[in-house]
Amino acid sequence: MKMLLPILYTVSTLDALAFALVITAINPYAFSLGGTQFYLGVLGSLSALINLFWNPIVGSLSDSLGRKKMLLLCLVFVFIGNFLVTLVSSLTVLFISRILSTFGTQITILIKSLLDDNIKTKETKMTVIYRMQAIGGIAFISGALIGGHLSEHESGFTIIFALISLMVAVNFALICLIADTHTKEKKSKPPMQITSELKNAAANLTKVNWPKYWDLFTMKLIVDFVMNVMQFNLALILHQRFGISGKLFGYVFAIASVVSIVTSLAMSKAQKSLYKSDDSGLQRLKHGFVLLTLACLGLGLSQNFTLFFLSLLPTSVTRVLFESTFTEIILARASAQEKGSIMGTFETTLSLGGLTAPLISGIVSDFWGETYCILMCAVPLVFGTGLIYLQKNKMQ
Repeated sequence: MKMLLPILYTVSTLDALAFALVITAINPYAFSLGGTQFYLGVLGSLSALINLFWNPIVGSLSDSLGRKKMLLLCLVFVFIGNFLVTLVSSLTVLFISRILSTFGTQITILIKSLLDDNIKTKETKMTVIYRMQAIGGIAFISGALIGGHLSEHESGFTIIFALISLMVAVNFALICLIADTHTKEKKSKPPMQITSELKNAAANLTKVNWPKYWDLFTMKLIVDFVMNVMQFNLALILHQRFGISGKLFGYVFAIASVVSIVTSLAMSKAQKSLYKSDDSGLQRLKHGFVLLTLACLGLGLSQNFTLFFLSLLPTSVTRVLFESTFTEIILARASAQEKGSIMGTFETTLSLGGLTAPLISGIVSDFWGETYCILMCAVPLVFGTGLIYLQKNKMQ
């Protein structure tokens, strides 16, 4: 345990730093190569489609083959994907790069599963998750600032992807140092029967106890759809409506990340005081849905940058609130044998959101403009709030 936590903290931090570098660099890099909004939309939808099937497969494989092996496999995909961009600059290579990297986006899920395997008390587990989110927020700030500044310099994009490749290589080396206790408990299982495991992973989708989880999947799908719509349209709105790009774009994300850090640090104390009796987590979800609805209205209606930016900050609060709360509820409901597969299947909602958000956003933007893409998010959020009230009443 003494060695495990520092390693996982480091891996999580470097992963967040790399993610921030990609977020700030991918759009301007694609545009510099002649890419269009349609190109990015197709890339985003295809990545989401891959994740839709790959997430539950990773979860199932991690249950049988071990978290460590799957983490190493994901890191290999991410390394190859990013290293390709440092060798050749073209839209085709960038497309292949992002698709390969898609097969490594489950690193956060696997880290949480490793924590759950090795930390038994719920309070300690959530404290570690909150702390990891806070440290990741600091890393994201650094990545946003570094990526924003480097993107304005010659060869800046090549340097960015080289840095990402280096960080992934360091993470690979660190994961090699930890013991895969989960695998040791299953020595009797023949190793690396990939075909069989893929079939089992697909079968797990039909074995999910939907009456037990349907409400969480519905609420998570709504949240992921809204977050994907925002991610797809906010950069465009900042650039077209307010003329924000380059390093200023990085500063906007950096400040938003500061809010995420403060929220992560405050959540542990808030859970012990404001949400002391919220064992179900529904009260926290209700507050998150209401706050995100207000943020969407503010982002869609604000014509002043200051008001727009102030409306953007609550989305950072809700992102942390939703991530920690959904994780806590799922880990509490799932049995030890199904945690990995349920967590993987649960993350498919992010892929569904990423698959549908670019398509729906494109249609709405063509007819009414990107502003209405943000405003329309209030509709599913109101539905989700109503669902939470129904579930709370049923429990009472």
